[in-house]
Amino acid sequence: MEILPPGHALPALRVIRPERMAERTAYEARPGLRALPSGTLAVGTFAGLQVWTLTILLWAIWWPHPISTGDYLFSIGASALLGGLVIGVVLLLLRRYPGFLLAVLRAPFVRLTVTDRRILWSLPWSRRPLMEIGLERVMGGILGQVDPRGYGNAAVVLVPGDPSADIDGNIHFDRLPDVQTFVAALRG
Repeated sequence: MEILPPGHALPALRVIRPERMAERTAYEARPGLRALPSGTLAVGTFAGLQVWTLTILLWAIWWPHPISTGDYLFSIGASALLGGLVIGVVLLLLRRYPGFLLAVLRAPFVRLTVTDRRILWSLPWSRRPLMEIGLERVMGGILGQVDPRGYGNAAVVLVPGDPSADIDGNIHFDRLPDVQTFVAALRG
């Protein structure tokens, strides 16, 4: 035991605060194409049919190859009108639902992580998470149907009145890999 001389300050104790301790990851998944919303295939099919129709219309406008100046002017004018209508519809949809297309495009790349402190949605090319929910806002998880490979549906039950929740107070996940571990991580 060392005796300190009078007037000597005691060495400072280093206190490790819980918020500075490393987080423990309980679940991490990259669902990939399974993360796309349920109706994406139907919407993609509908959009594909529209592209097919536009291709046929452009073929009809430009076939047979225009010979005279009048034919060229008609073909260019009709193509410009058709292109303008398509761009107008796309802009109208993007203005009405601005986040939907962006969400669908980045859904296959999202990584879902549950730690001992929070739930994170992140992208591989971004350092900042897309969304983060502290576990103090989570009441638990609900397990839905699970297929033989472990993919299934789940819901995060949030505290009443949470702004991230849907009308039922949940956040739903479809076709999540290893869904039973996800729900266990929410409960633990």
